[in-house]
Amino acid sequence: MDKRLITVILMAVVVALVITAIFYQITVGRRPTQTAVAKKELVVAKEDLAMGSEIQRENLLVRDYPVEAYPQGAFADIEDVIDRSVISPLLANEPILAGRVTEKGAGVGLAPMIPEGKRAIAIAINQVSGVSGYINPGSEVDILLTGSPKGSEERLTATVLENVTVLSTGHRLEMDPNGKPQNVPVINMLLTPEESELIMLATGVGRIQLILRNPMDEEETADKRTGARQRDLWVNVKKSAPPRSRSRTRRAAPAPPPPPPPPAQVEMIRGNQRTVERISR
Repeated sequence: MDKRLITVILMAVVVALVITAIFYQITVGRRPTQTAVAKKELVVAKEDLAMGSEIQRENLLVRDYPVEAYPQGAFADIEDVIDRSVISPLLANEPILAGRVTEKGAGVGLAPMIPEGKRAIAIAINQVSGVSGYINPGSEVDILLTGSPKGSEERLTATVLENVTVLSTGHRLEMDPNGKPQNVPVINMLLTPEESELIMLATGVGRIQLILRNPMDEEETADKRTGARQRDLWVNVKKSAPPRSRSRTRRAAPAPPPPPPPPAQVEMIRGNQRTVERISR
């Protein structure tokens, strides 16, 4: 092979290698430098946890979580979460936060979820007064009372309490008038001791009705209203006049006048001519 040709080929290979190296350096230099992200252990729920359930070790997992986005009130050690109760339902892989669980060793059930100064009171309701099952734990409701005030036979509906938090819903067994057990829906609500006394009185003097409200609506206006009375139902009903009878007595039409008597006529014959002459009266 010609030496000149070999030299040209070698020079081309060298130039290609140099160009490749230059492009490689440029490409690598433009890549952003990846910095190590600081992470911290985070305790999460391994499975769905219902409200009021006690948290055990087998219900938890530990995952690495970026420190910059670490949730406030989260736990890094499983031992800090065990023996706590769930205040509000938790989903699988959801971080365990201090505001969603009770204090360690507080026990299970509703009692650990009752804030200081509050009481949990159970009220039996039916399908209608319970808003057809749309009331859930955490819902906000108003409580209406329908009854007859003392000294009055007229029925009145008034708002007894507003913006009441529902703690839990469930059923209990009660006996019907025939002595047979029946399921009665029960709602546990958070009230102050004074409000609890008021509700117990209300259940004894009238019918209780719960109305569901938007949890973002915290305005209370019951003290600005006087309640609805029976007579208020007919305030806007217009009194209509009694309908006029359409049957009318028809007057008899006057009898037509009698026809005039025929005029008096005289027939006259003169020769072969015959004529009739009228005689005026």
